[in-house]
Amino acid sequence: MNKRLLGMAGAAVVAMGAVTACGQAQGAPSNQANVGSASAAPIHLTLGMWASSPAEKQLVERQVALFEKENPNIKVSIQVITGNYLQALQPMLAAHDAPDIFYVDSSYAPTLEASGAIMPLDSFIKQDHVDLSDFQKNLLDAFTWQGHIYGLPKDMNTMALEYNPALLAKAGIQSPPKTFAQFDQDAAKLKAKGIVPLDMPIDVARYYPFIVDMGGSYYNKAKNEATFTNKANVAGLTWFMKEMESGNFVTPQDQGGSWAGVPFAEGKAAMALEGAWIVPFMQQTAPKMKYGIADFPSLNGHDANMLFTVAYEMSKYTKNPDAAAKLLFFMTGKEALKMTADSGLAIPSRTSEQGEFLKKYPSYKGFVDGLKGAIPYQFGTLGQNFLDAINNATQQGILKKESAQQVLSQAQQTLASQMND
Repeated sequence: MNKRLLGMAGAAVVAMGAVTACGQAQGAPSNQANVGSASAAPIHLTLGMWASSPAEKQLVERQVALFEKENPNIKVSIQVITGNYLQALQPMLAAHDAPDIFYVDSSYAPTLEASGAIMPLDSFIKQDHVDLSDFQKNLLDAFTWQGHIYGLPKDMNTMALEYNPALLAKAGIQSPPKTFAQFDQDAAKLKAKGIVPLDMPIDVARYYPFIVDMGGSYYNKAKNEATFTNKANVAGLTWFMKEMESGNFVTPQDQGGSWAGVPFAEGKAAMALEGAWIVPFMQQTAPKMKYGIADFPSLNGHDANMLFTVAYEMSKYTKNPDAAAKLLFFMTGKEALKMTADSGLAIPSRTSEQGEFLKKYPSYKGFVDGLKGAIPYQFGTLGQNFLDAINNATQQGILKKESAQQVLSQAQQTLASQMND
C-alpha cells in the first residue's frame, strides 16, 4: 500500500482506462491582458482535487483566496472528487464537464494527456512568461507527452532509507549504509542477530531504481512500449531477486503488514525504503520511536530513485482558458508553493521553495536529495496492464525461484496478451 505525504505527491497506483473525448477543443490563448483585473468581466472557475485530509483542503482554500484577492474578477469553486479519483474524473472529461483545472498524478498522466481531453500548456506558458527553470527537468518530464507540456507539478516525493538506530546498534552498526554493497554487509550482521534487515514489497514502484542503476529500462517513452525483455534488465532484476531470496529484503506481508511502514513502525525491521508519506504515519503510529532518514543508497555507482509527483492540468474544454491558465500558474507558482512549504503538508516542486521547506522540516532532506536521480513513476499509456504484468511475474518468479530472464519474458507475454484483449 502506498501512503501519500498527507495525501499529496504519492505513488498511488490507479487503474488507468482511456478517456474518450469528442467535440471541438477550445483553442490557443487569446492574450487577454486584463484577465483577472477588477474591470474585466466576471469569470467563474472550478478547481478539482482529492483531499486526503482536512488540512490539504484548507491549504488549497488559502491559496485560492490569495489568488482571488490578486484577481478580483475571477471566482474559484473547489470541487473535491471523492472515491476513485481517476474513475470519477474520466467521465467528466469525456462529457466536457470536468473542472477547469485539476490534480493529475504522474502515474496516469500520460493516459489522460494522450486522450485529447487535456489542454497543452505550451502557448500559455509562453504568453504568461512562466519561468520553468525553477522546476527540475524530471518533474516537467513527468507531465510532458509527445513534446508538449500538459501540467506543472505542485509537489513531489521520492524514496529514502528509513532506519532504526537501536536495531542497527544491536548488530554493531553505527550508521546507515550509503551503498547497497555496504547494505549487504550490514544485512549479514543483522540476520546473525535475528533482525530483519529491510522491509521491501515486490513492487516495481519500489525496486525499479535497481533496474536503472544496473543499466536497464522497462519502458521506452519515445515508442510508448514496454521493454521488459531487453537484456540490460537482467542484471538489476537478478540482484533484486537475490536480495529477496537471501532474506536481506523481506516483504511487509511476511511480517503482517500491508506496506513497509507498518512492520518498520512496530520495530520488526531495521530499515525500510519508502517515501515521505512515512513521516506522518510514524508520527501517528509510533510517536515515541526514534528513527532516522538517510539518502537512498546507491547501487553500481548510480543513484536512481523514483519520482512521485502531482500536477495541475487543464481541461481542453474549459470555457475560460486564459483565466484557467492564470489559476494553474498561480497554484504552481512561488506564492502558492511557499504556502505549501510553510504548511509542511508536501514537498514543494519548485527548487526555490525547497530550501525554506527544509529549514522548517529538516527530516525530509533525504527525499529532496532523491530528486536529482529520480525517474517519474509512469509507464506511458500502458497503465495498470504494465504494472500487473511485471509485478505478478516478479512475485511468481521469486516464489518459484525462476531466473530474471524467465520473469521478464513472462511479463512481456502477459502484457502482450492483455493489450490484445
